[in-house]
Amino acid sequence: MDIFKQIQPEDSLNDIDYVKTFSSFNKPVSIKGIKGEILYMNEPAKILSKLSEGEIFASYDEKLPEDVTHVNELGFVSIEKKIELKTADGKIEEKYFHIESKILLNKFGLFYGTMFIFYDFTSLVKYILNNKNNSENKVYDEITGLFLKNQFKDMLSKEAERVIRYGFPLTLAVFFFENLVFFGQSCGKDKLNQLLKFYGIYFKQKFRKTDTLFRIDFNNFICILPHTNYESANNKFKKLQKELDEATKFQSNIKPVLIFGVSEFDLKRHYKNYDLLIEEAKINRQNRRML
Repeated sequence: MDIFKQIQPEDSLNDIDYVKTFSSFNKPVSIKGIKGEILYMNEPAKILSKLSEGEIFASYDEKLPEDVTHVNELGFVSIEKKIELKTADGKIEEKYFHIESKILLNKFGLFYGTMFIFYDFTSLVKYILNNKNNSENKVYDEITGLFLKNQFKDMLSKEAERVIRYGFPLTLAVFFFENLVFFGQSCGKDKLNQLLKFYGIYFKQKFRKTDTLFRIDFNNFICILPHTNYESANNKFKKLQKELDEATKFQSNIKPVLIFGVSEFDLKRHYKNYDLLIEEAKINRQNRRML
């Protein structure tokens, strides 16, 4: 069942019958309003929330547990929430979820709320944790051919040192593909991997040899752009966004859409504080998403 066949951006959400739309969907679905209030939960979401005593949402500043951080660093999957469930016999069961979010607009194009869909990747996570040596020493992502997260901080540090010596601009871009999980659910793993491979080839063709791209986890990417200011990086990604939209011929309700944010390196704010540089790019991405 493709739930987004029944939800189009121009639809008035006040007219949507949530129960009819999501009752047969077998994954937990929850919708929050502008103020964070729960507008709707389907039955799987209600059960998940009850068993976890309401602790199912990932907060913006939540620090992920060490095992989740380790899994995300390997780049196989993106886990946003580890949930502890109380079973009927009183035992605690750990579940790992990728949470896909979708901004909802009313017929006037105004922000109405956010939909969250919970994908249970517990089996995959446990397999990865039981095989900790998997790709610990890998440099490149096998599917996209981009660098993995374990190379990022070292390369960013080297580029920052060059900025200090020579004074040229340096920009960081963070991006992901909205609807990527929905595409995988609808079209299958093979087509999803083919699409990711296409993205990897496409980016290598469009970026300079001096630019460095990383696949941080399943659907989070970072690009380091030396000799590039904010405006130039912003314009480049806007162009890529349009070109990718035209290059991929999929139904609009499952087509992955490039969502990006940009921040420019500032010596006073960001030297030895690269997390702030990344955070500012993420905030820029979120603000752009809300427009």
